[in-house]
Amino acid sequence: MRLLILAGHSQLQQSAAALATACHAARRGKRVLLASTGPGHLAGALLGQSLGPRPLELEPNLAALEISAIDEVGQRWDSVRQGLRGGLVGRLRDIGPDEFPSFPGIDAVSALLVAERARATGRFDLVVVDGPQPDALARALTLPDVLRWLVRLLFGLDRGAGRSRSSQETAIIPAALLAPSMTAPLQDLRVVLEEQRAALDAAAGTRVRLVVPPDELRLPPLRADLQALGLYGITVDEVIAPGQPADVSEAARAEFGPAAGRVRPALRVAPLPTTPAERDEWALRGAALYRDGEVIAEAPAEPAAPGRELRLRIPFLDPQALDIAVASEEVVVRIGQLRRHALLPGLAEGGRLRARVEGETLRLWIE
Repeated sequence: MRLLILAGHSQLQQSAAALATACHAARRGKRVLLASTGPGHLAGALLGQSLGPRPLELEPNLAALEISAIDEVGQRWDSVRQGLRGGLVGRLRDIGPDEFPSFPGIDAVSALLVAERARATGRFDLVVVDGPQPDALARALTLPDVLRWLVRLLFGLDRGAGRSRSSQETAIIPAALLAPSMTAPLQDLRVVLEEQRAALDAAAGTRVRLVVPPDELRLPPLRADLQALGLYGITVDEVIAPGQPADVSEAARAEFGPAAGRVRPALRVAPLPTTPAERDEWALRGAALYRDGEVIAEAPAEPAAPGRELRLRIPFLDPQALDIAVASEEVVVRIGQLRRHALLPGLAEGGRLRARVEGETLRLWIE
């Protein structure tokens, strides 16, 4: 199953692109689930269809739903908290799903939970996610790092069941003083978040497409979005600019697409009406958008085995803006206001970190 996330700062254009993509893929024989994430759902309104939290079959190859982020995450929490037993952690059982807060990135997390459930059913070839906005998706990608930092700060746990001496010495409540059952649920949650982020990797068949008005193609927000997603290993394969070819300057076109050393997404320019319409009309709009071709043509690559090397493909990467350091046995990569903490096997055992910029690809490895 493939996962395609359409994100943009204009929800109307983003929802139109997601709906056209889903209808076109379904008419080409793919079993498609269109998942709209909020808080403002537009896909149903553009389709003239009332959608809810359960998949509604619109035609043989197309189903759609609207995700309630708080309810979706609350349901997952309700299943997790049953396993919390004993001590301080056991008190978390008293927090019910109706008390679970809405946090930055919750829309993206809920969309990943729905995609995971769709994958488990085996009913779909493609899940098209309408949203969230690029910054919300980037915030969701930082959650594993935040939780790992918190667990290390509180209990001195670095990764899995491992403990480093430096983390134990600075822990507020060292894990050595606690029963394993008290810290295991937090570690399990961290692992789940890491697995969800890994599921967004291009090797797992995931793609992100940004929907951007033609007059915003050369503005800083788009570059910032591409850099943020690239830093966290997410592949943006296309930028969709709804409009006429004449609306896009040659200078803007030159900034996208493959070139020596570049990892920038392709630019797709095509008219995309945003008026409500029936499924047949949306399928025609999708056919025009994709020139009657496949939505995602290539087959997903096999996931790469974890190793001592990390390659980050970051569009518009400026080596002068990079700051790379080692802190608490993690590699910390910073680009302006963006920061990622990465674990590389071998670093904790005393290996030496090496880094090299190759075009717009940052290569990190341990010797």
